[in-house]
Amino acid sequence: MNKTMEKEYKWRATEDILGQALLWASSCIGSQSRIVHMQSRYFDTADGLLREQQAALRLRKENNTSVCCLKLRNENTPDGLRAHEEYECLAQTITEGLAILPKQGAPLTLCAQALAAPLEEICTVDFRRCAVLIQQGDMVCELALDQGTMRHGDNSAPLCEIELEYVAGSEQSFRELAGELAEQLSLVPEPDSKLVRAMRL
Repeated sequence: MNKTMEKEYKWRATEDILGQALLWASSCIGSQSRIVHMQSRYFDTADGLLREQQAALRLRKENNTSVCCLKLRNENTPDGLRAHEEYECLAQTITEGLAILPKQGAPLTLCAQALAAPLEEICTVDFRRCAVLIQQGDMVCELALDQGTMRHGDNSAPLCEIELEYVAGSEQSFRELAGELAEQLSLVPEPDSKLVRAMRL
């Protein structure tokens, strides 16, 4: 399990908008949906090594599967498209994941530095995701409708957002579909990741 580049659109939402987005996705030919319970725990060193490197390290339970993920170098565009390096592997603990991630292409030095220092859990995000796989011609993408709670220390806040992630095929068709969705539902881009928003609490 690995991936070296993730491209996605992210928008702010309300419960009502999530419902509208699900209806929109259901009208797309070839759409298939599934429900996933996500429990994400984010980690960093005491001196903020990963934050300094613009990296995000998390261990996430996806239903009954435990996945370690390292994201690097976020780039955003004004219309909400986000692109970043992402590396994933199956792992039960964050240390197990950091030992495996370099085999998936993640930076060896950064993983080794994180492994050598005590890691701290800095925040959590617990949410329900309705994931809809959409295929149009040779283009495949996944619409994610997320609703849950972000926590940092004793503070918490609701999470409600929409993501549209590129999977395969024509990137131009992917951008056009994102534009269609954003226009139909008057969506507002969300420039910040779940981690950034949770750490602001």
